[in-house]
Amino acid sequence: MSSGARPVSSPQLNELLGKALLDEQLRDRLFTDPEAVAREFNLTEPEREAIKRLDRQKFAQALDRLRWG
Repeated sequence: MSSGARPVSSPQLNELLGKALLDEQLRDRLFTDPEAVAREFNLTEPEREAIKRLDRQKFAQALDRLRWG
């Protein structure tokens, strides 16, 4: 991937991330079994790879910022 590549994004990926922000069980599964979650949301291979690279701690920090502004 070149340094000028755009981030991977689709309606399915956006839906997954939005739901993961609100649903603690889905969020936990996203980090413990990202492949199964990717199948549930019909993600493409690049999207599957992207969610596997998500950092749980950074995701939690982003969620805290959204909750508490």
